[in-house]
Amino acid sequence: MQPKKNVILIRPEMGRALKGNTNQVNPPIGLGYLAAFLERAGYHVDVLDLANRQIPMDTLVAFIKRRNPILVGISALTAYYMRMKELSRSLRATLKELVLVLGGVHPSSLPKNAMLECDANFIVIGEGEQTLLELTRAIETGESNFSRIKGIAYRQDGIVKTTAPRELIEDIDSLPMPAWHKINPNRYPKNPHGVLLKYVEVAPIVSSRGCPFTCTYCASCRFWGQRIRFRSVKSVVDEIQYLHEKYGIREIHFWDDNITLNRDHIINLCKEIIRRGLNKMAFNAPNGVRVDTLDKTMLRWMKAAGFYSMTFAVESGSARVLREMKKKIDLVKILKNTVIAHDLGFMINSFFIIGFPGDTKESILKTIQYANSIPFTYCVFFHLKPLPGSEIFMTWSSKVDLKNFDWDRLTDYMHVSQEALCKLPMEYLVKMYKRAYTAKILRIKTFPVLAFWSLRYFHFAQLRLKISNMLAYYLKFLFV
Repeated sequence: MQPKKNVILIRPEMGRALKGNTNQVNPPIGLGYLAAFLERAGYHVDVLDLANRQIPMDTLVAFIKRRNPILVGISALTAYYMRMKELSRSLRATLKELVLVLGGVHPSSLPKNAMLECDANFIVIGEGEQTLLELTRAIETGESNFSRIKGIAYRQDGIVKTTAPRELIEDIDSLPMPAWHKINPNRYPKNPHGVLLKYVEVAPIVSSRGCPFTCTYCASCRFWGQRIRFRSVKSVVDEIQYLHEKYGIREIHFWDDNITLNRDHIINLCKEIIRRGLNKMAFNAPNGVRVDTLDKTMLRWMKAAGFYSMTFAVESGSARVLREMKKKIDLVKILKNTVIAHDLGFMINSFFIIGFPGDTKESILKTIQYANSIPFTYCVFFHLKPLPGSEIFMTWSSKVDLKNFDWDRLTDYMHVSQEALCKLPMEYLVKMYKRAYTAKILRIKTFPVLAFWSLRYFHFAQLRLKISNMLAYYLKFLFV
């Protein structure tokens, strides 16, 4: 009998807190990498992105039965976890013999909880390519002893067991580029991240994996083992050129945690983009760069290569709070480099967070004042939430019963909830959050700047998405 060679990978629908942002759904690069890695090993992989395309449950079940896969893998951040749980339970109720494998940051951070709540067979913990391939082969051949497969959790005799951690892939150039034919970027909304675009033909890319820092609010450093690995410049630009020539992509958004951390890497990347004539495209770093890694020479190379926008992850205007969150960044240097980037003509978004454990009325006021004193094009303020995998989550979760917890509450960053970690009253945090936005919006300089960038990068394809979302987003802070 010919062995089964099919694998199905699924991203579930967005959670309740993000339902209003479905126009910002991006291609799932992580599933794209997994699909490419498995396909190179001889498997046929289907990628189903339920965040971008709704599929009725009976249709999904019928498809799985027809494919008869070795396994079905579901990947989720915390923002998708509640839908992962619903989907997993529904599939298990209908397909009793289905081999269900979970992955992503949330299951990796809480493997035992995820396995039991989702009634899964396995959890892939951390970086998934090698682990999932090894697990797929073991299941295909009827292996019953999974203790030798590193980086998984599995059930044995009713007990959830975890194997030794999987080593990170040292040479990430050894990975094939994502299976773009499975996650065609042209089939996604033209408003990723809710930012203005120079071109609507847009796709994401990563030129590195990981982060060496230890910010207490972030799960990335733990997920990637507090390390960063860079792809070669050739590999990155080859993928950019492929996306441009194959799919007509004209704008690239870099999703790196720290694209500018290695100065030689980013400058050589820019030089190669220019050498190949790809600087007629546009480039953006919306995920947030560490401002202290920038300098004038680097920014000039980025501008010449076609970078026109980036996000500065500042987080707080209080030096004390920055130290306590282990951000290890200098507010004076942020100011200096922001002015340089502004003078060079970059559009600059900025991230700030309100409600750190050590936040006081004074530190929150400092954050708002700092945000208003620096020439950012626009600012986004978030309420701190203890995301699984972060240091602050470990402290918070030790006092919380996570059984049947509503994880959507941790991904609504625009509203204060009972998960607030600082000691200030919730009513005060709500008040200051509104003040942060209104203070920025009502500044005389703000509207002309936003109007300039909006008119410059206006596209009819984004009319409904951009106008309705921006108006609703800002007006609610003025009149609510």
